[in-house]
Amino acid sequence: MLKQDNRKAPKKAYKLPRLAVGDVLLVGKFKNRKATITGFSSDENNQPVAQTDKGEYKIFKPRIAKLMPTKQRSVHASVAIRVAGSKPT
Repeated sequence: MLKQDNRKAPKKAYKLPRLAVGDVLLVGKFKNRKATITGFSSDENNQPVAQTDKGEYKIFKPRIAKLMPTKQRSVHASVAIRVAGSKPT
């Protein structure tokens, strides 16, 4: 009897984004607060951490503004302004 090959084909390798000091990250629960990168470090597990003007954030958690399409980037900015300026009902 022939053996079946159940191995999956390898997927493309994910390329990490090139981040630099001055890039903008979208952070917070809804990823709508802008934070500018001021430096880099690592945490106790040796995972990369971005130091921003709003605090420290793990590299793989926030959205990266420069990787988003321009249209979607402007939608996120308008939502952030709308949420910040809205009054509770």
